[in-house]
Amino acid sequence: MVMESTPTKSASAFEEKRARSVSIADGGMVDCEHESSSPKVDEIEYCCAGIRGKYSGEINGNGKPHGSGSFVRDNCGSPLTYVGTWKDGERVGNGGYYATGGRLLGNVVWD
Repeated sequence: MVMESTPTKSASAFEEKRARSVSIADGGMVDCEHESSSPKVDEIEYCCAGIRGKYSGEINGNGKPHGSGSFVRDNCGSPLTYVGTWKDGERVGNGGYYATGGRLLGNVVWD
């Protein structure tokens, strides 16, 4: 995992996606702007890298996160939201972590 601290062109894409995909912490909506043939779920219990939280977004035929989605976990009483791309239940590619209210905390790139 690589954390980026300086804004980049892709940071704007994260912020645009975040604006469209309001996290569970901010009201429980899922990105509906793009059309996809993948089934979608809203607020299902999920464990990611040993951390329990709620996932909303696209899933594959096995019910695992796959495509665009968000994962919300408790962070010492304050929700922490990851918004990004998933493949077979794992975070892949670019993503971002957001605090309550939509403030971007950091971008990540998963191998």
